[in-house]
Amino acid sequence: MGHIPHLLVPGPWPDEVIAVGGEQRRHVATVLRRETGSPVSYTDGAGIIGDGVWSAAGIERGDERFEEPATQLTIAVAPPDSKDRQRWLVEKCTELGVGRLRWLRTQFGQGRLPRHDKVHSWMVSAVEQSRRSRLMSIDDDWTAMSDLGEFVAADLGGVPFRPDAASVVAIGPEGGWAPDELPPTCRRVSLGTGVLRSETAAVAAAAIFAVTVKQ
Repeated sequence: MGHIPHLLVPGPWPDEVIAVGGEQRRHVATVLRRETGSPVSYTDGAGIIGDGVWSAAGIERGDERFEEPATQLTIAVAPPDSKDRQRWLVEKCTELGVGRLRWLRTQFGQGRLPRHDKVHSWMVSAVEQSRRSRLMSIDDDWTAMSDLGEFVAADLGGVPFRPDAASVVAIGPEGGWAPDELPPTCRRVSLGTGVLRSETAAVAAAAIFAVTVKQ
């Protein structure tokens, strides 16, 4: 049967056939070379996922189910200083099922906030690639350290990261944390043996969480 396309089409879906936009239609027909009657899966990005059939009018709906959030991991990260690295971070965190991504304001951070429309398109691509049923929640504005509540901070000298079911992980910029930046009571955790870039640290935290908590 080969690869079955997975499409994110925002709901609600009032009809038995879901209309599909021009760019997705061209991708399915031209890039994936799928014909009418081919199987497809689809999601609204909010937990509903279904198996349908590709048609001239769009997606003919089939069996559908609702998936609860797989994880409650929040990553608060100082944004990298390039768009390509920001995109990689957003895509991989989406693919790994991170629940929420927050852009952390830090003393040594140099990166700028990415545009909302860019972030959304990166997430959509990652949801379709990984066949997930949910988009991450991503804040459009900066998050201050004081707004995180209880969290752990990534630090090479910390204890190994042992996540629980609702972890919040703060990840600093390439320059590291300022000496007085983290609260004295904050627990520092290690994500590996090397000094990681901020986007790599975010993905490492998400991968550790996925294999530890999801089971």
